[in-house]
Amino acid sequence: METNMSNVLVMTHGEFAAGIKKSAEMIIGKQDNFETLVFTPEMSLDTLVSALKETLRKFDNDYPTLVFVDLFGGSPSNAVALLLAEGYDVQAISGVNLPMLLEVLGGRTIFPLENLVSQGITAGSEGVINIVKKFTEE
Repeated sequence: METNMSNVLVMTHGEFAAGIKKSAEMIIGKQDNFETLVFTPEMSLDTLVSALKETLRKFDNDYPTLVFVDLFGGSPSNAVALLLAEGYDVQAISGVNLPMLLEVLGGRTIFPLENLVSQGITAGSEGVINIVKKFTEE
């Protein structure tokens, strides 16, 4: 087993999770231990929690898991909170975007999960740039 490796799960409203995974893998290649969970309008919170538990079981390893969600306070975020209340040992970040996801996927064999969380948040924040202002400043 690698010294540092983390499972990554992206869980969002609608197909955003599947799309961002496809985009990330287009840029950095196919990734192991990388899953998505799409929350659909038909699903209740209980159904989502069950699907989340099932998806976490797919990892079938002892690596720590980082869960990305789209919105803090939305159903995917609430599902993670319910798992935390049950004692699940996962880390989670809301506001998933491509820069943060690429940072975490690129560093997860190098850095421990605690570092990846802060690095992912930093990369996600720094990836939000006013392009017009950036080009007119130079």
